[in-house]
Amino acid sequence: MRPIAVVLVVVAMVFAGLTAFVAMRWLDVQSSRKSDAQVTATLDVLVVARDVAAGTPLADEDLRYDAWPTAAATDRFVIRKPGEEPKTQFIGQVARRPLSEGEPFAPASSFKQEGVGVLAGVLKAGMRAVSVAISNASAVSGFVAPGDRVDVVMAADFQRADSESVGNGGPIVRYAAETILEDVKVLAIDQQMSRGKDGAAIQGKTATLEVTSKQAEVLTAAGMVGQLSLVLRGVGVEAAVPDQKPRVPFTSDTEASKAMQALMGGGPAKPKAAPRTGGGGSGVVINRAGDISNKSF
Repeated sequence: MRPIAVVLVVVAMVFAGLTAFVAMRWLDVQSSRKSDAQVTATLDVLVVARDVAAGTPLADEDLRYDAWPTAAATDRFVIRKPGEEPKTQFIGQVARRPLSEGEPFAPASSFKQEGVGVLAGVLKAGMRAVSVAISNASAVSGFVAPGDRVDVVMAADFQRADSESVGNGGPIVRYAAETILEDVKVLAIDQQMSRGKDGAAIQGKTATLEVTSKQAEVLTAAGMVGQLSLVLRGVGVEAAVPDQKPRVPFTSDTEASKAMQALMGGGPAKPKAAPRTGGGGSGVVINRAGDISNKSF
């Protein structure tokens, strides 16, 4: 092969390599620009402009648009498209739950007032609202607030002893308390559905609780039996602590008072005694607020 031919072949190979290199660089640059464009692409998402309490009608100042990356937007967001203004349809609607500043606004977070009351709109599907009478003493000095979780305890005078029992050293009254509902949500204190400013205590005469239909019946019946008290639950996860010994599912006066135990001549509620069978005569089993005894005739 002639030297000139060798030189031409080498030059051609060099130019081919340079062309391939330039083409690859160009493709890399275009791909990078496309990726950057995808990352920086944003949408106008409707968000909460300031904290809004549950049951509060939404004003124009409560909502605003923020730029969100397109990749982070979901179908539940309210997105403003060119020529549209979706925020206006939510002005005047009522917040179904407390809304926090900066969170994306979802249509399910509010409801229209037409044809439905504020409290009915706040209730979860299938739940009921029922009110119970409270006082400072029965509602943790007013520190039970809307949104808190509580247990409901009923305390009552379950038995008034007759003169014969008193003459024999029996109790004049027998009290007991038991937890009838656990972990229920407080919807409102009187007609206030949001917490007081700076966490101030709310003084009220009624507390409205979110319960099931069966729990509503339990509360109504318990209110006629005795006094109801709200026991505030903490926000932390409760550790399971096994009982040291078996106990009855309520607390009687003999368990709460050592003086009452002494008057009764024993301790807390005793195990249930088996009824007498056979033999002469008959008998009955007497249950005095958990204190079981037999009486023969």
